[in-house]
Amino acid sequence: MEGLNWLINNWHLKVNQILADEMGLGKTIQTISFFNHLVLSTKTRGPFLIVAPLSTVDHWKRTVDEWTNLNAVV
Repeated sequence: MEGLNWLINNWHLKVNQILADEMGLGKTIQTISFFNHLVLSTKTRGPFLIVAPLSTVDHWKRTVDEWTNLNAVV
């Protein structure tokens, strides 16, 4: 929740941000939750661009499909 709130707060302040830390600390779900928050709470429409290593793209799509109603396209 702390990371998600940080993303939301920076978005409202119009501050660019990058999530970068060790693997397994929840960057994927924080980012997807942030996009979902933008769509549901602020009515901000995408498209949203995620740049990720090719080896993780399928994981991102599966996670978006599992956790949200967003239309994830690869």
